[in-house]
Amino acid sequence: MIAEKLLTEAEYFELEQRSPTRHEFVDGVMYAMAGDKKQNNKVVGKLYRLLAARAEEKGFDVFFTVVKMRVPNGKYRYPDVVVTCEENADEYLIEAPCAIFEVLSDSTQAVEEGEKLEEYLKIPSVERYVLLRQDKATVLVYARDEAGWRFSLLENTGEFDVPCLGLTLKLEEIYSGIVV
Repeated sequence: MIAEKLLTEAEYFELEQRSPTRHEFVDGVMYAMAGDKKQNNKVVGKLYRLLAARAEEKGFDVFFTVVKMRVPNGKYRYPDVVVTCEENADEYLIEAPCAIFEVLSDSTQAVEEGEKLEEYLKIPSVERYVLLRQDKATVLVYARDEAGWRFSLLENTGEFDVPCLGLTLKLEEIYSGIVV
C-alpha cells in the first residue's frame, strides 16, 4: 500500500492559486469542487442579490462560491454565499464571516449538514448558518444568540434574520421566480 503525502497549508495555497479548479482543504487533502445544477445557481444568485444591497449600505461584503474561507483546525471551505466585514483582510481568504449560506444538493447535503455544520458553528464570528433546499422552499437556520445555538426549520413561508446586516429575509423573496 502506498500512502499519499498530506499537504501543508502553504502547499495547498500554492497549488490552489494555480489551479483552474476550486478545491476545499480538509486534513491535508484537497477535494475538487463539483459543478452545480442551474437550480442551485439560481438560489445562490437570488440570495446574493438580496444580501448584497444591504451589505453595501452597511460596509460589509458578500461573496459567493469562489472565495475560500478558513474554518477551525486548518480547513478551508468555499461556502455558496458568505457575509463578512473584514478590514485589511487577505484578498483570497475569509476569516471572520458573520453569516454563511449553503444551498443543498444531493452530492453535498451530508457534508453540509454534518462536517460543515460542526466546523461553521465553531467560528466565533458566525451568527447564522443557513441551509437552503434547491428543490423546495425549505430553509434550516442555525442562529447564535446569548444562550447559544438554536435551530429553526422553515417550510414554504416564514422569515429569518441576518443580524450583522440588520436584515430579515422571507422565504417568499428567496424563492420568488424560482420553480420549486
